[in-house]
Amino acid sequence: MFYETLARYYDRIFPLEAAKVAFLAEEFSRVKARSVLDVACGTGTYALALAGEGFAVWGTDLSPEMIRQAEQKAARQELPVRFAVGDMREPGMFGLAFDGLFCIGNSLAHLLAEDELRRALAAMRETLRPGGVAVFQIVNFDCILDRGETPLPVIERDKLRFIRIYRPMSAELLHFYSRLEVKKDDGEEEVYENTIALRPIRQKDLERYLRDAGFSDLASYGDFKRSSYTFAAPAVVVSALA
Repeated sequence: MFYETLARYYDRIFPLEAAKVAFLAEEFSRVKARSVLDVACGTGTYALALAGEGFAVWGTDLSPEMIRQAEQKAARQELPVRFAVGDMREPGMFGLAFDGLFCIGNSLAHLLAEDELRRALAAMRETLRPGGVAVFQIVNFDCILDRGETPLPVIERDKLRFIRIYRPMSAELLHFYSRLEVKKDDGEEEVYENTIALRPIRQKDLERYLRDAGFSDLASYGDFKRSSYTFAAPAVVVSALA
């Protein structure tokens, strides 16, 4: 239910970042990709941006409301992106072999068992043609795990405030607490809270899982500007060839 609510405000909380679009376009262009799959696409922001760059793009997300928002945006922008509700563990739903694939926004951490993650990565590898490129992004869990409870920077937009905190849950899982505060035009405030489990993935482990799934030529960065990965980096961004 929280993610259905979040979908209504998602684009205001997480507006398009030019650096992400540039990174993805560069990675897909280097293998002359034409077809691209966005796994866990949310409201389709980056699928649509890449379509605007000339790529043929498909997108899937587990949330029907996210997909509804994505389809509405595609219609408004008159971009021919095909969206469908789908599970990241089964990305082959379109029955196509893609030249490129990306799964960003910390989506992989929602897979709570190692075998689920391995299954998803193997399936993503299978959806790519030989020589295709994949891009993955998660938060820097090395930093979070080694520091203990960790709040992410509070996001404040016009009449919106989004708070996120990671807390230890077990030896293998984290609690991810989210609080969305929305100030209405009449001055009243609506508050939505949610706590879910996430499975943190260290940078070296992500690289190992990708190699085990059949990916090669891995390159890791600390952000979408291709900064070197360090303990203090905000993210782990990995590009890999199928």
